[in-house]
Amino acid sequence: MRPFARGWLAIAALALAMIAAGGRASAEAPPASAATLERAAALIQARAFEPAAAMLRRVLAVDRANRRANEMLAFALESMGDLKGERQVRSALAAEFPNDPHTQADYGRVLERSGDQGEALRAYRRARELSAGSPPPGLDAAIERMSGRTALEVGAPVSLMSDPDANASSVQAGAAVPFGSRRHVALLATHYAADGRTNPEKTASDVLALTFVQRNAAGASWALGPRFHMVTPRGAARKDLGVGGAIVGQAPFGPTFEAEARGEVETPWDEAAITVLRGGRTTAAEGHLYSHMFSRRLLLQAGARGRELSVLAADPHSARRPRARQSLWIAGADVVLWREPGVAVRGEMLDESLIAPTTLSSALTLAYRHYDVSTRTTPEFASVIGLVPRGSVNEASTALTVAAPRGNLGVELRAGFARDSARDARAWRTGASFIWAPTSSTRFALGYEGATEVASGLVGQRRTGWLSFHVDR
Repeated sequence: MRPFARGWLAIAALALAMIAAGGRASAEAPPASAATLERAAALIQARAFEPAAAMLRRVLAVDRANRRANEMLAFALESMGDLKGERQVRSALAAEFPNDPHTQADYGRVLERSGDQGEALRAYRRARELSAGSPPPGLDAAIERMSGRTALEVGAPVSLMSDPDANASSVQAGAAVPFGSRRHVALLATHYAADGRTNPEKTASDVLALTFVQRNAAGASWALGPRFHMVTPRGAARKDLGVGGAIVGQAPFGPTFEAEARGEVETPWDEAAITVLRGGRTTAAEGHLYSHMFSRRLLLQAGARGRELSVLAADPHSARRPRARQSLWIAGADVVLWREPGVAVRGEMLDESLIAPTTLSSALTLAYRHYDVSTRTTPEFASVIGLVPRGSVNEASTALTVAAPRGNLGVELRAGFARDSARDARAWRTGASFIWAPTSSTRFALGYEGATEVASGLVGQRRTGWLSFHVDR
């Protein structure tokens, strides 16, 4: 072979050897450099979550098992609100690292936000088992929260009401039974007894309410169900039976706005002792729009309600119910002057209707409300209950709520002052509530409220006191 050809062959052999060595070196080198992950971490710290997620996905395309990249991607997706993507990443991490308590706790969090409460509770409990006495922060509270949401809840409130014309009492017994994801059915039975203060009239009534409740991970919810209302006035020829229903829903629109709507057909009108005595019922449509601002320290709202009211006739032998129509317009603002995040009465309890979760945390709030009320009544209705034809009310109020650091005690104090410019009248209201939660699954509440005139158009001072007991089983 010529020397020229031998030289080219040697160069080619050297080039092939260098290419092969380079290929082996690139195969052996880590596909995700530490510098790339550091750049992604800097983007996350700067809250540039989308570019960080795109960079981390490119890393994971060549190094799928990179744990740090997966954990950073899950955090970025959580910050972006990509619940589905976050759940996929955290699910894979939980399967790959089944003995890591922090990974299991993070998986429980995304399951909770997805609405899989039972699976979330199992993941939280698994994390606690693996933590060897040093659980991740907030894990015990999360287990308590999920235990409350997935348990059967029983409630038994008792209340007393009085106004210038009547006294009334109510006794309730109910249960909320969870089934499926963020879903429960509530059955509530209520017995009312009322008697007149200026006459010998007496009325007993019974209400049976069945409600189906559904919530989703985005914060939207709806509840609907039938209502059965039987009124038994003393001396009446027969009992008065009403069959109706109620539906309520709420949904957020972006990070700022939230809407709420409610509809009722022939449901009990039980906002005062006199309405209970007269066997009142209401058919209504109501809507509210809320706007949260400045880290939810300012709440603006506007709403409207239209309703038809009916009562038992003055003649106990008449089956005809006199009716009235009423409209209400409302606008207002709430300002949170002080709050203490993370301090709240423990337990996941529902309200007295066993529909919506309720809690009490430490805060001080100032509020302003403007009400415009107009009522059209018939002479038959006015002879039974008198309502103000028109009201234009401006009210300023304050509420102070304080929860003990251990979460076993809570106190709420309320006060408000108002002026009705349509009638040149002044009004006030005040109230207090005390809550005792000896365990995360047991809660007692004691409360009182007194007021002069109210936005419903009813005139005169009213008083309400109540005691309730809720327990998760």
